[in-house]
Amino acid sequence: MSFKEEAVRIAESFARQPVISIERFETGLAHYVYDVTLGDGRKVVARLASPGNDATLAGAVYWSQKLRPLGVPLPELLAYDLTRQKFNYAYLLLERLPGQDLGLVYPGLSVPQKRDLAREIARIQGIVNALPPGPGYGFALSYEANLKASWTVVLGDLARTRLWIKQAGVFKPQVVDRVRKALARFEPYFAEIAPKPFLDDTTTKNVLINEGRLSGIVDVDVVCFGDPLFVVALTNMALLSRAYTIDYIEFWCDELHLNPTQRQVFNVYTAVHCVSFMSEIGQKFNRDEPIPADPALVERYQNILEKLLAGLI
Repeated sequence: MSFKEEAVRIAESFARQPVISIERFETGLAHYVYDVTLGDGRKVVARLASPGNDATLAGAVYWSQKLRPLGVPLPELLAYDLTRQKFNYAYLLLERLPGQDLGLVYPGLSVPQKRDLAREIARIQGIVNALPPGPGYGFALSYEANLKASWTVVLGDLARTRLWIKQAGVFKPQVVDRVRKALARFEPYFAEIAPKPFLDDTTTKNVLINEGRLSGIVDVDVVCFGDPLFVVALTNMALLSRAYTIDYIEFWCDELHLNPTQRQVFNVYTAVHCVSFMSEIGQKFNRDEPIPADPALVERYQNILEKLLAGLI
């Protein structure tokens, strides 16, 4: 049975009424996520774990139960089963929040809307930052996770990125070595980073915008412990990859009152994400075809990295 057919079974079992439409969301690499409309017009989201990814759904349940009561605007968790006792896949059924991913609507947002969004995302991240520090560093499905000993170790874990780049043959793997050298310049800064919790993927996806305003944050499977500036840099890279303006990023940085060293670290973090984006080209993930090596995108990534390492962005 296909993921789509199973999503229909799950939704109908929960709602006790037929599904009248179902469409897979285009974003997402690790799960099969569907926008489901029920017979009475209600909408829900079905998230089914792809093989080997059941644990991430357990993380989604854990962090939903911890963060929603604090005011973090995650969708309500309607039903879930991580055991596969009734259905073929572990799943979550979630409230369907209105709106679209930030990346889909970003060009149409006004400057004041971007400023307001940056202020709201910074506020929400502040709620998460106020949680107890982690037992280590890195990406965690819960506070009981087995984490890295330092933030430096997390940043230096680029072996998979280098391997994927080498396998795809689109970029030279030496780009990763250049980023490693840039990271080494800031080891004293990284050594002082506390394991502060932050949402690691509030980027151009997972941030839902409805009529120009934030309606909620989705797909929080993990929380990262380390430097919250890391996610700002990831969002910066996501915007640069689409050749979008980055005024939203400047507004977000203004909210964080970055010092000159943090401004430089921000560029290095963006470079880390840049080579990660490079490594995704040629990979299939949970798609039928690998991500194509579009010449314009390849050139854009190369130019972004050069400017970042030169400190011009």
